[in-house]
Amino acid sequence: MRRGIMKPVNVGLLGTGFMGRTHTYAYKSIPFYIQSPDALARMVAVYSRTPEKAVRFKEVHGFSKVYLNDWRKLIDDKEVEVVDNTLPNFLHYEPCLYALESGKNVICEKPLTVKLEEARKLYEKSIKTGVKTMSIFNYRFLPAVKFMKNFISSGQIGKLFHFRCVFAHSGHVDVNRPWSWKENFETSGGGASADLGIHAIDLARYLVGEISKVMAREKIFIPERKDPTGETKKVTADDAFMSLLEFENGALGTLEATRVGTGYKNYLRVEIHGSEGGLVWNLEDLNYVKVFKTEGPRREQGWKVILVDLPWWPPRGHIGGWQTGHVFALYNFLEAIVKDEKEFAPTFYDGYQAQRVLEAIHRSNKENRWIDLEMVR
Repeated sequence: MRRGIMKPVNVGLLGTGFMGRTHTYAYKSIPFYIQSPDALARMVAVYSRTPEKAVRFKEVHGFSKVYLNDWRKLIDDKEVEVVDNTLPNFLHYEPCLYALESGKNVICEKPLTVKLEEARKLYEKSIKTGVKTMSIFNYRFLPAVKFMKNFISSGQIGKLFHFRCVFAHSGHVDVNRPWSWKENFETSGGGASADLGIHAIDLARYLVGEISKVMAREKIFIPERKDPTGETKKVTADDAFMSLLEFENGALGTLEATRVGTGYKNYLRVEIHGSEGGLVWNLEDLNYVKVFKTEGPRREQGWKVILVDLPWWPPRGHIGGWQTGHVFALYNFLEAIVKDEKEFAPTFYDGYQAQRVLEAIHRSNKENRWIDLEMVR
């Protein structure tokens, strides 16, 4: 397709919560961040489990239609080309499966599902239908993370030795935080592990390579919480986990996530070390990458800090924010549709592979042993 000819792609959005708002912002921001985009989102329809929220969301954000009570109606809408699922974790599987069976392109928030078997079925169904899919791993698309990927892929880091990752925030430190579906393992698929850790798992795969073995510990620090009605409920999803990793390429890794990291708001730190260099990045200062190279006299070697610009807008030297990852992620997916690109990632394959590692973390904690990923399918 000749550059500059913009093709609209009709999007149907499932969910009007935090991620529904985030995705809507990202779609509408594409013309600002992308110079001469090949694809633009046309916001055709929105669905919410809460009717008044759906109606208000449609009015505020300019969707053409609103669907109430039944998400199937949105998917059945012949105008909808892309179904974007931002519903809670326990509502990922059935709508995504129905959308795939209906021949729609599908976007799904992380984790892909709450059960490994369901994630595998979605991946296998996506292959059979041949539609485009995307698992939302938005951190891949931040300019600084892209910089690290290119640095590693170009061989500048040399042989990979270590991967270290910590994802910490303090959203669950308050014991008075109400119980919700996120505290229930059956509806969430995991606490810090499925909410935060799944991002760290994807970054490990994206930057270093496939993971071969996992050893992990999960912990629930606050075993009970009151729900909004005042009823005391048991917490069954982890507050935190820590894990050791072995990669297929021989590298070693540590990966941990916590929702009770007192003092942190959204601290995602990645360190990667190789035979010829190192990289350090932190989401709370997301435009900067620390780079080390083993070049020149040893006493003159040291870390340097690079400001990674956005590709086009805002202009050089102006920093971007967390939301830019979603803008670039969703634009790349729309572009893959209009250009019929075969190499787009992350797809439901990546969602399934991340889910395998998540399952290995759960099994390792339960069985108190190393888990070989070959045994997790």
